Amino acid sequence: MNRRIPVMLGMLVALAAIVLSACCPQLGQLTAPTVGYIPQDWYLSDEEAYPNIVGRDGTYWGLIEYTDQVDYDFVQIYYGEMPSELIGHENDANALIDRAIYESVTFDPEETGTILIGGRLAGYAKTYDPSFEIYDMEIVFIIDSTCIDIYTVYDTTSEDEAQAMSLINSIRP
Repeated sequence: MNRRIPVMLGMLVALAAIVLSACCPQLGQLTAPTVGYIPQDWYLSDEEAYPNIVGRDGTYWGLIEYTDQVDYDFVQIYYGEMPSELIGHENDANALIDRAIYESVTFDPEETGTILIGGRLAGYAKTYDPSFEIYDMEIVFIIDSTCIDIYTVYDTTSEDEAQAMSLINSIRP
């Protein structure tokens, strides 16, 4: 009887792996998007391969982060599986805005809307923090079947906004 337990356990693990690969085929298959433009004084400050980050709703993510070494503005690019509410709604403005609002966990959005990022429709949520004189912004869009969720913080100067948005607009699959 005791000899059967390891065999049964092995069969259960194999069955679980088959079920997971069938229901979650994209785990381990997503690659990081590329960034075609990095502004002067910005650098790659963090990188986590997909699927090392798990969101609060169970969505798996990878991360690429760029930081401005002069004033510490940053752009965090999360890439991962498409959340269920966006499947079939990849170009639905309201669905993209709703997801940007959902992902804006570090701030309460004062402004929401849509913008084009690299020619793709994106939803955004944004706020101004007067105590630090910065903007917090969450941007969500889809590249092929990959969800891109960007969290960026930048100073209120037009130069800092242009640097962050230039980097974001250069994201490619």
